[in-house]
Amino acid sequence: MICKWLGTKALFGLARGWWALIAAILTVALALFILSALTGGKTARTEAKLARNQTEAAIASGMDAVATIGAQGAAEDDVDALTRENDHAIRNAQGADAPVSDALATAGMFSLCKRAAYRLHPECMQFTVAGGVEGGRSGRTAP
Repeated sequence: MICKWLGTKALFGLARGWWALIAAILTVALALFILSALTGGKTARTEAKLARNQTEAAIASGMDAVATIGAQGAAEDDVDALTRENDHAIRNAQGADAPVSDALATAGMFSLCKRAAYRLHPECMQFTVAGGVEGGRSGRTAP
């Protein structure tokens, strides 16, 4: 009945049109799937590369921090060694045994005892920082 009403040629033409439309939709869907697969792989590679670069940057930053702390410690050791050398030279210089006023001797000792090289020296114990004292001072005023 439909064939008579539409005619045989019209029905086959309509059927061919639907098949063409379905084939076009499937082709577009396949193309989108392939494009998504290719782009997704590229994104994963980019994310992996970014993660690797971030890890390398973190390692480099840590190495820089260790080197900086090591250099700072070495510099402080050099300063302390120089201070001890200077003290030795001053104490062994000609006239070092000449009398000096008590105020001057105390001021000199007070300034030396502030340095790390002398903090634990027996002569500096009277200037040692007492626990709980604010500002890192011994509680004794400078001479």
